[in-house]
Amino acid sequence: MKTQDICNAVGILSGMKLYRIPDKNTRRTLLDDYRNLRPLFKKATEEATEIRTKFQQDWDDELDAVQAFRDKRRPVVGHDAYLEAEDDANKAIADIYAVDAEVDIKAVSMDDFLANCGGEDLTLEQVAFLEEVGIIA
Repeated sequence: MKTQDICNAVGILSGMKLYRIPDKNTRRTLLDDYRNLRPLFKKATEEATEIRTKFQQDWDDELDAVQAFRDKRRPVVGHDAYLEAEDDANKAIADIYAVDAEVDIKAVSMDDFLANCGGEDLTLEQVAFLEEVGIIA
């Protein structure tokens, strides 16, 4: 599973009211899936934050000037090295989220999910996504 998909799945699962799910097996499966995905999410998030922080520290003296151009929706002129470094940092962050990771997840059947998680405030897109990545089958 791509790290970006892992992060999205963790975001959805973390918003669920787990202990309101009446079926113990459904609840346990979703909890186990969350616990298996969360360390990968945390690692990716920390790595991306580290890159952002380092970039901001390295380019602190130009951040405001570049932002002023962007706020006015004008091309950034005279900051070519900054823009190149920004592209490199953005690519490094994108690479973190593009990594394929082995994950141990067990799917909950769609019937069990709907019967037990129907009260959750999930969108159709979120349910479809959880099905796409194998958390719901």
